[in-house]
Amino acid sequence: MREMSRKEMLDFIAEWRWGTVIGVEGDRPYAIEVAYASDDAYLYCGSRPGGRMAQCIKANANAAFKICDSDPEHRKWRAVIVEGKAERLTGKRMCSILSGCSRKRWEAPSIPSTPWLIK
Repeated sequence: MREMSRKEMLDFIAEWRWGTVIGVEGDRPYAIEVAYASDDAYLYCGSRPGGRMAQCIKANANAAFKICDSDPEHRKWRAVIVEGKAERLTGKRMCSILSGCSRKRWEAPSIPSTPWLIK
């Protein structure tokens, strides 16, 4: 196993659109699979308003995000884990950040979603 360079990590993050956001619920981890967008500085994803992940992040902003892939035989694989703080985006700030993401990278979910920024 080798460590990826920053450029390799950013390219890998930009290549994928699906990952796992991990929050903290009490003293235990809680994870959900989500679609995401990125802009080389932040990851943008969402969860159901009032849902379990939204409650986790409201109580504890510490979060991690994992993206991984492998070949069918699992002989070659890549993974990136981003650790940081999650922040709920609202109002004008949400609109300006989301409009800054490439339109081909961001597709709004068809279900109600609370947008989160992981920095």
